[in-house]
Amino acid sequence: MKHPDSTGNCAVLIVSCDRYKDLWGPCITLLRRFWSNCPYPVYLLSNTEAADFPNVSSIITGSDISWSDNLLFALKNIKEEYVLLYIEDLFLIENVNSHKVESLIQRCMTERWNYLRLNPTPEGDCRVDDMVSSISPGSVYRSSVVFSVWKKDVLMNLLRKGESAWDFEEIGTPRTDEIDGFYASNHTLLPSCNTVIKGVWEIEALNVIKKLGIEPDLKSRRAMTFREFGFWKLKQMRSLLFHLLPHRMKRSVRELLR
Repeated sequence: MKHPDSTGNCAVLIVSCDRYKDLWGPCITLLRRFWSNCPYPVYLLSNTEAADFPNVSSIITGSDISWSDNLLFALKNIKEEYVLLYIEDLFLIENVNSHKVESLIQRCMTERWNYLRLNPTPEGDCRVDDMVSSISPGSVYRSSVVFSVWKKDVLMNLLRKGESAWDFEEIGTPRTDEIDGFYASNHTLLPSCNTVIKGVWEIEALNVIKKLGIEPDLKSRRAMTFREFGFWKLKQMRSLLFHLLPHRMKRSVRELLR
């Protein structure tokens, strides 16, 4: 069995499409600023527009069939065995401790984990040690794609053509129940803010990134209205209450809320 012993067996894949190309510049700028010594090759997934950034390789799908179809295409064109999924509308906002990230990803590869969530969003339910907790079968969002490191062949086997990212996290999570080796960091290793919700800039996130010297393209993408922002805050409050539920109840409650 091959046991990875270097950073060369993992790649960062920024999952995107042409409709979100206005986010590429800010996303990559902040990635390079706050994780300047990231040791992994970086790929950007898009449809027809190539990435024009230093040390970023483009993967061009052509037609935008679905999130899962696009991702499957990208994974077939990445040689590394593990891939860190990086979402284009999640911007880093603080310095990353690269040593901690690299150490945990190295552990993931050496111990042959199938999945590692680098932020506790949500956290695992069975504490292993100070660094990580395992994510038991039956957990909600067990297949969350946010800042997640996947064993590439496991991810490819779980994907279904035609599914959106939401489908994969919601409908795809039960598909992971027969697979072990799912873990989540106990600590936030990639501090970020979620900048775009349903295609529009989130107001609080806009203020954060402006303070970081990023000027968003408000001609290509509008900001939330105050009404939209109010509904978004209510949704966040509901999510906080949901995560207070006992672990074993969450998936059943989630099914009722669909």
